[in-house]
Amino acid sequence: MFTGLVETLGKVIKIEPVDSGIQFTIETEWENPDLKIGDSIAINGACMTVIEFSDLGNLFKFYASFKSLELTNLSRLGEGSPVNLERAMALGQRFGGHMVQGHVDGMAKVITRKQIEAEVEEFWVEIPKDLQRYFVKKGSVTLDGISLTVVDVKDGNIQLILIPETMEKTNANTWKKDQKLNVEVDVLAKYIENYLEQRS
Repeated sequence: MFTGLVETLGKVIKIEPVDSGIQFTIETEWENPDLKIGDSIAINGACMTVIEFSDLGNLFKFYASFKSLELTNLSRLGEGSPVNLERAMALGQRFGGHMVQGHVDGMAKVITRKQIEAEVEEFWVEIPKDLQRYFVKKGSVTLDGISLTVVDVKDGNIQLILIPETMEKTNANTWKKDQKLNVEVDVLAKYIENYLEQRS
């Protein structure tokens, strides 16, 4: 379980094809982050497993299957690509953002990006048709692992306003028109939908 509050940016430094997928090596600014093999880390919002790490924890590897690559934007990463990183929640820690599972539901597409005031950016993002029913004004969404508030919803697109803190500490500063983003809808909306379907 995650919160959608990105801890740090990582950088892809090596990509290696392996049986049935790809192995990625990520460089981070973490020092001694209490990582161990088998830990879960959200990579651009996709829950992946640490399979190897350096003594200082500033390098780690994860494996993505072909299925994971098909369902996420991890297949679009290249060497040097920035990635949003968040370790799984620990029991007892303060809960920010919203409840995030790290299970990517699909890929959204950036439609427009515009600076609306000093260092504040407005984005309109197109949501896949099969997910549009989960979005409401002032609701939550996870894009590339970032917990964000939906400002407006119009014709299957959502409006987002990103503040300087978010732009500085995540890969949102690299988002551009037509870029594909991992999207996870609010899990509470899916539970409510399932509950209502069971009662009908």
